[in-house]
Amino acid sequence: MNRLHLALLALLFSNFASAAEVSLNTNEIETLLNGNTAHGVHFKARTTQYFSNSGLTLWIKDGDASPSEGKWQAKNDKYCSDFGGGEKCYQVAEDKEQGIYYFLSDGFRAPFIVKPGYKSDD
Repeated sequence: MNRLHLALLALLFSNFASAAEVSLNTNEIETLLNGNTAHGVHFKARTTQYFSNSGLTLWIKDGDASPSEGKWQAKNDKYCSDFGGGEKCYQVAEDKEQGIYYFLSDGFRAPFIVKPGYKSDD
């Protein structure tokens, strides 16, 4: 098999491997997060984040004494939050095959699952 065939197979495989991941739009992000809790991994630590209907969000990672309080909203097909240092926005993608979601930004990829309502533990 020549190099062109190998390159085409690699390209085809990479497209197939990411085919299950779908970006969410603003309404889908609101529906997913509003009033619910995300359990995930950010910066090599387990995290829990609650998204209230009022726009308040509470984020805590393993080892923290208390949660950080911020504001959240979905806009322009992204999840945006501000914990006092200015608003940061992230794309949200769903991996349908694995049943998980990701917050995505430049060089940042944080997996999470969502549980209904306020859940302080998983």
